[in-house]
Amino acid sequence: MRKTLAEEFDSIHVYNLRGNARTAGEQRRKEGGTVFDAGSRATVAITVLVKKPHSTADPATIHYTDIGDCLSREQKLNKVAGAGSVGGLEPHSVKITPNAHGDWLNQRRDDFETFIPVDSTFSVVTHGVNTGRDAWVYGSSSSALMDSMRRCSRVFNSEVDRWAAAPQADTSDQGMIRFVNRDSAQISWSSNLLQAVRRGKPALVASDRVIVSDYRPFFKQHLYFDPLWNSRTGANARLFGPSRTNQVIYVVGMSSAVPFTPLMAGDVPNLHFTGAGSGGAVLPRWTYTTHDAESLDLGEETGLTDNITDQALRHFASAYGEKVTKDDIFFYVYGLLHSPEYRETYAADLKKMLPRIPLVEDPWPFVEAGRKLSELHLGYETVTPYPLDGLDVEPVSTSSTSDERYDFFRVQKMAFPKVRDPETKKLVADKTRVIYNSHIELGGIPEGAYRYMLGSRSAIEWILDRYQVKTDKASGIVNDPNDWSREVSDPRYIIDLLARIVTVSLETMKVVDNLPALAIREDQNPS
Repeated sequence: MRKTLAEEFDSIHVYNLRGNARTAGEQRRKEGGTVFDAGSRATVAITVLVKKPHSTADPATIHYTDIGDCLSREQKLNKVAGAGSVGGLEPHSVKITPNAHGDWLNQRRDDFETFIPVDSTFSVVTHGVNTGRDAWVYGSSSSALMDSMRRCSRVFNSEVDRWAAAPQADTSDQGMIRFVNRDSAQISWSSNLLQAVRRGKPALVASDRVIVSDYRPFFKQHLYFDPLWNSRTGANARLFGPSRTNQVIYVVGMSSAVPFTPLMAGDVPNLHFTGAGSGGAVLPRWTYTTHDAESLDLGEETGLTDNITDQALRHFASAYGEKVTKDDIFFYVYGLLHSPEYRETYAADLKKMLPRIPLVEDPWPFVEAGRKLSELHLGYETVTPYPLDGLDVEPVSTSSTSDERYDFFRVQKMAFPKVRDPETKKLVADKTRVIYNSHIELGGIPEGAYRYMLGSRSAIEWILDRYQVKTDKASGIVNDPNDWSREVSDPRYIIDLLARIVTVSLETMKVVDNLPALAIREDQNPS
């Protein structure tokens, strides 16, 4: 589209009024207020397209003006009024020369396309599970999850019977949604579920469909893993199941509003694993061959396949010698994707396409870094908890029952205490401390732990965000993370997890800080 606009118009004037409320933290403050009273959470821009006075092959002159940081709605509207016309923007605008890809801002680098793509490195590249009804098919309690699924399936089966008795002429999604029970407290519909009613096959709910999933960073949930109740499962049935172990690298998807982030998972990840609005890509270490992968057959697999391609092995072996293994390549990718220099240099490319993997002069520090990071990120539940102040708290009574211990360590919603900033006099979060519950407060969180960011949040802030009791407004389903503590038979699971993630964050940044400079080889095609 940008290429066409540049070809068909004489001049283009873009006035970026910002206002993206989907960004987080400091970036949201810089975005300022939206110029509309309500209804828009996205960036707003005024674009003026000036037609060519006569036929010419000359591309358009593109003028870009940014309204600036931290402005309120009123300030922005005053600046728009003050400009008066596009001529009023000229003193503040910059002229843009598009590159060969048609990029205007955040232009891609030419060398990025010389690197091997991840879909040439991995045979299968898929996405996380998109369920279309997370509140129904995810849960901290496996028994509560099964109760929800039975309730939902009864409604579905009644609609299947009703359709069979009186099929309608309109079988489009719109027609089907008019036909079915739309009570959101009983069921959540999606396109695939609506068409399943038309096909007339009743749903059977089975406990062996419940598996463990990585729903968000360091937040496991039970997932009812089924092609009927999950709108888009991708190739995950070939990667995970009750008897299948695997390792996958999840990366933020293209055009995501959050910064590029890699994170390794050992269970099936959600489509929005790190909070990416557009979802993300999943790069598996292995794939399994099942009797019926398309129907998510979770029975015994018939074969295990290395997902690193032979092409990738030849590519890396040509550069670094025959000692390179496919494990080395997998960990090299993970280590390299953590390189701040790589992520900053190719930030524009990573917004627009999946990662490409350059050959560097010395790969082995990246391989070793990838191994260390994978051990941290997959084994986060077993690392040594950071010695936070107050972490050694226990119930007063040494004879507390099991239920009393679970109650003692129960969370409702963790939070940072508020303190008054001595300069601004405003109340701000004291991130060195966490109010865990009404009788437990933890302290001594090092500032450096917040450097480990996953998308728009630090790893620590993901724990505070996810480990709280939440009620889904539409269905009324309550997801209580304290149930997970009971599932794993550990009353201290959540409090110790918070301390473990402090350790993971600090150790991750030690590895990242010790990565070498990104010395990319000139020859990216050694074979």
